Amino acid sequence: MAHDSGWGLDSDTVRVPGAQQEYSFSLRLRVDSPTQLWQAAALRCLSQSDLSRDEVEELIGPASDPSVTDCLMLLALPERLPGCTRLGTALHPADLPVPAAFVGREDTLALQPDC
Repeated sequence: MAHDSGWGLDSDTVRVPGAQQEYSFSLRLRVDSPTQLWQAAALRCLSQSDLSRDEVEELIGPASDPSVTDCLMLLALPERLPGCTRLGTALHPADLPVPAAFVGREDTLALQPDC
């Protein structure tokens, strides 16, 4: 009996209901320890790329003054989700409204795809 569900691993293209739809995903966090956040982000950069410690500090700030936004973007967002195109990314303090300029666009300054 032939089974054609469209989920086969040998297929390059998987066709499922809902393809080409857009979704929004929201995640709200409280940063309790910027130092631990920085350490985790630095470890990810150092283990997944050939960046030096100086380059990591340029990307996410020094351990003594971490760029919380860059650390969060690095740790919370995958470089790519299979089968998806990221349409926008915005990260801002929870007590501030999302700036209109960031709605629906990719913020490429917060995280470079090197790590």
